[in-house]
Amino acid sequence: MNSRTELTGKQWEFLYRLLLLQERVYFGRVETCRRFLNALLWILRSGAQWGLLPQSLGKWNPVFKRFSRWCTHKV
Repeated sequence: MNSRTELTGKQWEFLYRLLLLQERVYFGRVETCRRFLNALLWILRSGAQWGLLPQSLGKWNPVFKRFSRWCTHKV
């Protein structure tokens, strides 16, 4: 991946602190959550369909399901 589709350390720390304040939101292990956010960034930047998500960013269906749950909870 490249810098346009991966969070920097500084960006990740900022977002992680915000996530800790969210109630009823599962974000899992730190590494998994960061990979999830990088997957979302890849989808947004590329405009690709979920099914085209690179395996290195996770399986598309679990990423999509978590994204949907976060949307439901207005994260």
